[in-house]
Amino acid sequence: MRKSPGTAALLAGLASLLVTATVLSAGEPAASDAWARATPPGTTVGAVYMTIVGGAGDDRLLGAATDRAGAVELHTVVDEGGMARMRPIEFLDLPAGKRTSLAPQGTHLMLMGLQRPLVAGEEFTLTLRFATAGEREVTVVVRPATAADEHEQHRHH
Repeated sequence: MRKSPGTAALLAGLASLLVTATVLSAGEPAASDAWARATPPGTTVGAVYMTIVGGAGDDRLLGAATDRAGAVELHTVVDEGGMARMRPIEFLDLPAGKRTSLAPQGTHLMLMGLQRPLVAGEEFTLTLRFATAGEREVTVVVRPATAADEHEQHRHH
């Protein structure tokens, strides 16, 4: 069976659309390895960690939201007179193409007003808000409370 010239043109058009969509999405920041520690009963705060690789241009992480918490704040850990203290920050710069880690003892997302504890093994959706790229969803995996970071967690698997 011979394809009509119209079908070939349609297929070529669809192929170019797919290539264009792939290029556009590759230019945005990409979040991966999102995780949180399990929290004990009665705890109303938690933290989320992840790796974000900057897109084609510089961007900023402005904040996040999830239905698991009343609010999500960006926090960083600063050294004040030899004491590590957590401080809220308004945004996190994401240089083009560079890897930025949100990790324990560093910059992270604080979940405020948890309605119920985070339980090891469960997952939830977190919506990240970027200055340029807009909103992007990431799945957060809850790890045991003893998890130190992604490297330690991978050794146990």
